[in-house]
Amino acid sequence: MNDPQQTAREHLGPDEHLYWAGTSDPAKLFTGRDGFLVPFSLFWTGFVLFAVADVVRNGYLGVGAIIPIVLSLVGLHLVFGRFIVKAHRKRTTVYAVTDRRALIITPNTTREVPVGRTDRTIAWTGGRRHCSVEWNTGDPSGVAAFFAGGATAKIYANTGLDGLFGPQVFAFWDVRDGEELVRELDRVSR
Repeated sequence: MNDPQQTAREHLGPDEHLYWAGTSDPAKLFTGRDGFLVPFSLFWTGFVLFAVADVVRNGYLGVGAIIPIVLSLVGLHLVFGRFIVKAHRKRTTVYAVTDRRALIITPNTTREVPVGRTDRTIAWTGGRRHCSVEWNTGDPSGVAAFFAGGATAKIYANTGLDGLFGPQVFAFWDVRDGEELVRELDRVSR
């Protein structure tokens, strides 16, 4: 998806007007959640690779080798794979604001919320270089959220692990022209 404006226009309904279209900044791969995930993933992968080396060194190449090998693949995804997934999503996802809807357009799906909803959170990075807008999806809270996936969806949002443990959060992540995005969202929510 090269041109966000063109991609968004292809998804407009009759008499619907496009106010803003954009993408995530593909160069911004780290978030505050990585303060925990990076050390954890390195620890996990180191521990598991030590176990795999022990299995190979001692010649346990039967069924007992399957679990450490699978866990090492998980570790490699935690260390490297999630960043590849995240970079791919940032290159192929378009965000749009129309007079009726906020849209997240990917090559396979289009998700939307009514644009008039004001139950959104706007977060800026330091220096206001990137803006993220997250809509409250009305997920259950407490124990119900844990078992329904709502809590885990928020924990892993925008890490490259989102979508593995439940539905993805409806959000525009790491938008460079955040001032214009927020201005258009405020304009259409009045």
